Amino acid sequence: MSTLICDIETYHGFFLVAFKRAEDGKIRTFELSDRSTINRDVLRSILKQNRIVTFNGMTYDMPLIWYYLEGADNAALKLASDRIINGNVRYWEVEQLLGIQIPRLDHIDLIEPQPNAFASLKTLNGRLHGPRMQDLPIAPDARLTHADMDLLTSYCINDLDATHRLFDALAEPLALREALSKEYRQNFMSKSDSQIGEQIVKRRVEDMTKEKVQRVETPAGTSFRYKVPVYMQFETAELKALLERLHSTEFFVQDNGKVDLPAWLSSKSLMIGTTTYAVGIGGLHSTESNRAVYSDEDNLLIDWDVLSFYPAIILGSGLYPKSLGPEFLEIYSRIRDERIAAKEQSSDKTRSNHDRLVAKTKAEGGKIQLNGVFGKLGSPYSVLYAPYLLIAVTLTGQLSILMLIERAEAAGIPCVSANTDGVVFRCPRDRIDELNRITKQWETETGFVLESTPYKALYSASVNTYIAVKEDGKVKRKGTVANPRADDDMRGQLMKNPNAVVCSDAVVALIAKGTPIEDYIRQCSDVRDFVTVVNVKGGATWRGEYLGKVVRYYWATDGEEILYKIPHPSTGNFKRVAKTEACRPLMELPEGNALPPDIDYARYIHEAEEILKDVGMVERPPDVKPLRVFKYNATLGFAFAV
Repeated sequence: MSTLICDIETYHGFFLVAFKRAEDGKIRTFELSDRSTINRDVLRSILKQNRIVTFNGMTYDMPLIWYYLEGADNAALKLASDRIINGNVRYWEVEQLLGIQIPRLDHIDLIEPQPNAFASLKTLNGRLHGPRMQDLPIAPDARLTHADMDLLTSYCINDLDATHRLFDALAEPLALREALSKEYRQNFMSKSDSQIGEQIVKRRVEDMTKEKVQRVETPAGTSFRYKVPVYMQFETAELKALLERLHSTEFFVQDNGKVDLPAWLSSKSLMIGTTTYAVGIGGLHSTESNRAVYSDEDNLLIDWDVLSFYPAIILGSGLYPKSLGPEFLEIYSRIRDERIAAKEQSSDKTRSNHDRLVAKTKAEGGKIQLNGVFGKLGSPYSVLYAPYLLIAVTLTGQLSILMLIERAEAAGIPCVSANTDGVVFRCPRDRIDELNRITKQWETETGFVLESTPYKALYSASVNTYIAVKEDGKVKRKGTVANPRADDDMRGQLMKNPNAVVCSDAVVALIAKGTPIEDYIRQCSDVRDFVTVVNVKGGATWRGEYLGKVVRYYWATDGEEILYKIPHPSTGNFKRVAKTEACRPLMELPEGNALPPDIDYARYIHEAEEILKDVGMVERPPDVKPLRVFKYNATLGFAFAV
């Protein structure tokens, strides 16, 4: 059995099925047109005797292929394609729509296992730096010439390459799904993390109760109140008032199953010490920007993160999805304990490599189950739907962090940054024992567990975009200044479009090693570090040439702006795609990822200098001035402006 990447194209008078064998890259195509026919027996045999890998294949590719195998001709296939696309048909609806029954195949659809539910294959190909980015070259309703058919075949093969690239990128998540599928005797290969968590918890509750779990309806208009944990106590008047108002607030379920956010909470902010915090259903966060803070002889920066925060809140709340009953809490607790044990076993050097690998797989499987449950609490289509529990988790998390901040501030230990599951204190060194006492007491009262990381410096554009220098000199990056490819973070790479990362890399090199911005940028030789990928609604053009809806570009000395293809409805003007002035599209990467000769180094240097201002290393002056001089202090382990 081989692994075959599969993609199809469906037009008037043209149906193409293409395969790429993952083991050796061999391509095979089947075309139904006025110049070719498809042997149904051969195609059916290929599908049944190999593992098939698609992107969105459960909804589109496999149903249409099987529709053809059941006797459909080109006209019927084109009509079926339009009905699926225009009707936004889901995979569980498509068999009934077409009047077919697809047999059980060894088929992996990558659209759910990849971590970004809204990303297209074109976008993911750009994030993975696919050599060639290409949009559909011919309008879907066109009548094709033979030359058009050849062009579409080439386009389809490029999509095969993109799907293959994504398949390779998901090697670890798919291996984990394979292991979980064997353990639970269910097929998880085409499931998202949250879908897997839902199915496993449901299965384990059914095994415990010996009863079938059924989804329980929660009608629109249902109301409930937030259940305040018994440990939750504040000292300041403002926080006491916040807690009291939350306790008396009615939360309502809307028609779409979401919880209506009270107006007073949607814009709520409060100040503790000198820091302002925003709260709400979306999460807690401090509101700092353009700021750098440092450890020094008198103060130490310490980042405190809550381990497995949401699972701990779920178990501590005593609440459970109505469809699963109280048995849910027992099962969920077992999953957490199993994961903790597996994590300990995976790091036990006395165990064999095989046993540690098995334990690591179990630990990752436990993580999927724990986090997947939270992902389904707000979905009215899930058996895990529990809006009251979702509110309890999000509000309890925020209030608990605020309780920790309040106690530290009262002890003269300022908080410099906070978000949903963590806080950074700038603690006077003579009060570190006091901070440790406060955190231990907080852990005892809440049942949560904190993990601390000392920082040498923290440069923040915002609470979710920062560069932190750890005590060992390593750098933690988050938000727009992150570079997932450099950090070997495949999940992060699939979640985020490349954005001229050479600029943020240069800033990190300056901060961590004292390397001058210009030196770093001019010495970089990989074009992938210079490109930006953008999604353009309706498509984009450059110098009159249509590029597509996903565009890759770099800033060039002889560049021009990229424009939206669709003009403004009233003015008729073509809007410029943001930050594309003086750029050049790079829809095909040069061989060896070499740099084009017209890279605009001055623009990249300027953008890096802007990041320095964004993260507070340099003050943003009211008018244009030369940047200050930077010095690297080997003792401190980071650079600073002088």
